[in-house]
Amino acid sequence: MHGSLRLRSGQATPLTTGQTCRNPWCKAVFEIHADEEAFLQKIGWKFGSTEVHPPLPVFCPECRLKIRTCHRNERNFYRRKANLTGKEMVSIYHEDPLWGPPDMVYMHDEWNDDQQDFIEHGRPYDFSRSFFVQFGELHKAVPRLGSMVIGNENCDYTAGTGYCRNCYLINSSEYCEDCYYGKLMQSCKDSVDCSYLYNSELCYDCFSVFKSYNCVSVAFSSNCRDCFYSWNLSGCSNCCLCSNLRQKQYHFLNEPLTKEEYERRVQEFRGSYIKMEEMRRKWEELNKTMIHRYANIVNSENCTGDFIENSKNCLDCYDVNESQDCRYVAVGVQVKDNYDCSNMYIKPELCYDTLGTIEAYNCAYSLFVFHSQNLLYCEYCFNCKDCFGCVGLRRKQYCIFNQQHTKEEYEKLVPQIIEQMKESGEWGLYFPPSLSPFGYNESLAHEYYPLTEKETHVQGYYWRKIEEKKPVVSKTIPAARLPDSIDDIPDDVVDWAIVCEKTKRPFRILKQEIDFYRRQKLPIPHLHPDERYDRRLALRNPCTLFTRTCMKCGKPIETTYPPERPEIVYCDACYLSEVY
Repeated sequence: MHGSLRLRSGQATPLTTGQTCRNPWCKAVFEIHADEEAFLQKIGWKFGSTEVHPPLPVFCPECRLKIRTCHRNERNFYRRKANLTGKEMVSIYHEDPLWGPPDMVYMHDEWNDDQQDFIEHGRPYDFSRSFFVQFGELHKAVPRLGSMVIGNENCDYTAGTGYCRNCYLINSSEYCEDCYYGKLMQSCKDSVDCSYLYNSELCYDCFSVFKSYNCVSVAFSSNCRDCFYSWNLSGCSNCCLCSNLRQKQYHFLNEPLTKEEYERRVQEFRGSYIKMEEMRRKWEELNKTMIHRYANIVNSENCTGDFIENSKNCLDCYDVNESQDCRYVAVGVQVKDNYDCSNMYIKPELCYDTLGTIEAYNCAYSLFVFHSQNLLYCEYCFNCKDCFGCVGLRRKQYCIFNQQHTKEEYEKLVPQIIEQMKESGEWGLYFPPSLSPFGYNESLAHEYYPLTEKETHVQGYYWRKIEEKKPVVSKTIPAARLPDSIDDIPDDVVDWAIVCEKTKRPFRILKQEIDFYRRQKLPIPHLHPDERYDRRLALRNPCTLFTRTCMKCGKPIETTYPPERPEIVYCDACYLSEVY
């Protein structure tokens, strides 16, 4: 998602208007809706006779998302030594922490060793000091995983992944196998250079595609097979340079062909970099002239935002599937009753202002909590419940600052800490940017809201000066000098560094990658993986809702296409009447 992610009002009646964001560099006016207040009364925690609920937000939705996502690094990996054993490891944490020492990072087998019990870092809460200062000390002292992953096999260079096998440089993905260079891939196999890919196999350079097989450069499509360079297809097979087709076969530029003629045309470009790049340029031009649906919302009821499927009552949401009763969720799968959350997976329910969970329940202001419930201000906790201000715990209950308490002690002490946080203005705020181990430019926030180094310092974030290490190879070759056809690429290309045509950054080709290209008759890429990633992201609009009118019937619509954009944008009814 490039540009500013401006989460504007959905369909609920505002509770209050004219709220001003507390951040002095922002001061945006935002609304708090009636459904938000109702949700904040629904989510809560009981401590004996005391019941606690989150307060109304003081930052605008954009700033809330920015603060959350500055704590998530998805795409930057570093070689460093594990603090416990000194072994070489791959980590999302640079060996030179921007916040200064201590910096404790363990390998996965070290961190998951049953002999490790980070409750040993427990400490009593000091009411004479602020919560975030004390949490920061605990947060830095407790060892963290080299990369936040769970249940993977042979997936060292991945982040935010779970239950994947033989994957490389993918992030925010679960249940994938033999996938490379991707983002938000769910239950996919043998796919390369794809983003927002679900239940698909043998796909390349695809974006927002569901339940598809053997597709190349296809976007916003579902249930397709053997398609190339197409937009917004459903139930199609053997289609190329097509848009807005339903249940079609052997079509080229939306025109039907015989099977023989279609296959002849496709074979003309297969395997050639020059010809397939020309096809991609035609594909991008096609996007400018085709009819666009006001939003990519499919099989959903009462939803606003974009890229929503099989959902209900999801307002101001983006990249959400099989979810209900949410607002301000950016990336969610099977989410229920979540507000102000990011990267939530596998049935999280009743969560607020939280990032990066699997199967969490009734959690708030937390980061990377898995299979847990009733957590507040916790980080890196697995299979825990009823914990407050804890880091790195497993299978624990009634802990505060990693210190074990009885149920009675816990229910007495937590309300006292919350009262102190209310007095200091900390209660209801997410972990501040000063507690992020990442530079802003390393984080997911930079993808949503690109900032200059100067701007990050003004807004209280770190900045990482990244020095890229050149790969150790036997040969370096400019991408333009590669053989055009995949058939002419030698086996030892895996020992070379290819110089990106756009950025001049060197990159390498994996053995598994070249095997994939040969099987699929695809040329060797000429762009660095980061450039390919950014090129895919450029296919989507910024996550900003604008009010404009349908270009056919004049009906008002809320869409991510601003009024000044040249695309042809239709409301749902007019779009469906055109494509069916």
